[in-house]
Amino acid sequence: MENAYHKVYVLAYRLAGNRPDAEDLTQEAYYRAYRSFKDYEGDKPFENWIYRIVTRLFLDFLRSRRRRIRAMSYDAPLTGENSDEIHYYEVPDGGPDPESQMINETLSEELQLVLASLSTEQRLLVTLADVEQLPYKEIADMLGRPVGTIRSRLHRAHKLMRLRLERLREGQKAARPFPVRGVLAVGAK
Repeated sequence: MENAYHKVYVLAYRLAGNRPDAEDLTQEAYYRAYRSFKDYEGDKPFENWIYRIVTRLFLDFLRSRRRRIRAMSYDAPLTGENSDEIHYYEVPDGGPDPESQMINETLSEELQLVLASLSTEQRLLVTLADVEQLPYKEIADMLGRPVGTIRSRLHRAHKLMRLRLERLREGQKAARPFPVRGVLAVGAK
């Protein structure tokens, strides 16, 4: 069961993109699974059932986040409602923590960059189909879409990923110095 917990957390992390949200999604998924265990069909894999719960929770989380996010300037001071105190926003260290680093190392850095550049729906589809290797039918059931729609959207996401990977690799090659007739030249063709 602990192995399933880790897999659920990794899925939640890949979907949410940060540790606190992944922990919340994982905890809520197991709580809901416990509450509705009577609905679990024992002949089907437990992991697929809990993945479906996590995916639905993530989609609900995104919908609620869109409704409550307000844009504000980093330069604007924060003031309390009933307070005269003024606080200034400090940007946290953007570097990955050790856990994020370990999870991200399971995929190449290039692939992680491309995966992060996809839309939320595309990232969800690629994660479920390619990383978690769920069947298209399961994904279609989770998202309430026809299997054909899942296949076509996944195909488009794969095509976009290939294109972005190629561009990324071309950009890296162009930035690297390489030898020309025994002389090191930058950007020579």
